[in-house]
Order: sequence, then C-alpha cells, then structure tokens
Amino acid sequence: MSKERLALKGRLIDKKKDYREAVRRADSLIITIRDIIDPYEEDFTDLDLARSQVAMNDLCKLKKEARDLKEQIDRMERDLNG
Repeated sequence: MSKERLALKGRLIDKKKDYREAVRRADSLIITIRDIIDPYEEDFTDLDLARSQVAMNDLCKLKKEARDLKEQIDRMERDLNG
C-alpha cells in the first residue's frame, strides 16, 4: 500500500472522528435549545430567547461544518474505493 493511500486513510479517520464530535455537539445544542424554549411555558415573554438565539446560531454554524466534513469524507472514500 502506498504512503499516499495510508496518509489518506489516516486523514479519513480524523475527519470521521471530527464528524462524530460535531454530531455530539449538535445533540447537546438541540437539548439546550429545547430546555430554553419550554413548550409548556404559559407566558412566552418569560422565555430567554436571546440565549436560545445564541445556541441556534451555534447550531447553524455547526450544521455547515458538519456538511462540509461529510462532503470531504464522501470524497475521500470515493478516492480510496475507486
């Protein structure tokens, strides 16, 4: 196996690890947002929407990062598998 192929496999492993970490962070942010925006709160003016907006912005950025990682992973796998 060539050094180039081994290096690509190593980078692929790292990208997959980064993607799994992004999924874990997204799960955490979703839980946080759901906790902040309590659907059972009777008075919506009591909701901390500024805090939820910060978490939502973080989630949107993370979504883009995860999509980019997924595209990189797919491309690397195609390159490895032909």
